Amino acid sequence: MKRNLIALLVVIVALALVAPVAATRIPAASTGAAAQVEGETIRIGTNAEYPPFEEVAEDGSLIGFDVDLMEALAADAGFEIEWINTKWDGIFFNLSEGEFDAVISAATITTQRERIVDFSNPYFVASQSISVTSENAETIATPEDLAGLRVGVQTGTTGDFFASEIEGVEVVRFDETTLAFDALGAGEVEAVIADTPAAAAIIANQPELDALIVGDPLTAEFYGIAVRPDFPELLEALNVSIANVFEDGTYNEIHEEWFGAPAPDFLLEGDYELEIIEVDPTSPSSVANYYLYTVFVLQDFAELEAIACADIFEGDDAITEEDFADIAGFEFDFSGLEYEETVDGETATVTATGTVVVDDGTEVVELDFADFLEGQLELVQDEEGNWLACPAEG
Repeated sequence: MKRNLIALLVVIVALALVAPVAATRIPAASTGAAAQVEGETIRIGTNAEYPPFEEVAEDGSLIGFDVDLMEALAADAGFEIEWINTKWDGIFFNLSEGEFDAVISAATITTQRERIVDFSNPYFVASQSISVTSENAETIATPEDLAGLRVGVQTGTTGDFFASEIEGVEVVRFDETTLAFDALGAGEVEAVIADTPAAAAIIANQPELDALIVGDPLTAEFYGIAVRPDFPELLEALNVSIANVFEDGTYNEIHEEWFGAPAPDFLLEGDYELEIIEVDPTSPSSVANYYLYTVFVLQDFAELEAIACADIFEGDDAITEEDFADIAGFEFDFSGLEYEETVDGETATVTATGTVVVDDGTEVVELDFADFLEGQLELVQDEEGNWLACPAEG
């Protein structure tokens, strides 16, 4: 492994836990199952109390991102939909018992839920975030800040699960996320933990709450369509159609309609084991994060050229495509690193300290980068204000 590649690892490794995304690669799926659901009426369960993903319009119809996506998937696969609006509590158990054929309801893929239902490949990247009123924004930003406070959640959600693990928190549960935010506005809770997209939509639509999202994302989560375990034909057909709507641009059109921005892509490995990163060219940390991911996970030289300083590809220590062969098959554990970031005008420096564990398949080595080298990454802004990553000299 070349020294300059190790330097990249040392510098930006601690940034790997940021969140949303880059580069779509959806594994090919067979199309044999599509014929087995074509022309059928599929019962789709949803909890239509979670805008902008699903809600009941004034005319009584269901609207939202999930609704439009499922309609697009049904059109692609050739089946009809019977929508069933139901309560969130017990939705997966009821699916496993055959009350529905599938559920689309901003449902995070979790190991616990997979014990009783099957999940499609992911179709959305999300996270949990903390929301507070503006008067508490200066004092609440992290899970540790919530100790001793009342935190509102929707019962049975991943926000509920996350809040329940924070020591000293009084978890206040509600049937709907909107009710948790109503309690926040009324002063009945000091914070809400909920899916970031839903929280952002509620805050935008209810300015009277005087609320905002604070701190970094708490998790990286992936929504999937839950399918009853005895209907593998539907599961396979949905995976095929998910790939199709991503590829033909339909997914992006739906995303722009509901979120006002192009859809972030996500990398699928196997069925739905994903690595998620954020690619915000205006954020030094985000670019550094993607830089790490590109070098050590994607090992994509062409993508590296798009986010790196030209100096990286020049001189005796230049990074070349052949360098990626040095780390092929390696596994990296970045959890032992901490970092500090300094921004000064059009330049930024990220400094990493701590340890990283490298497994090359034959030996596991723990490296102390504080002793090995300074562990710095320098970033500079281009003419458009986007950051580019450069390894520090030394």
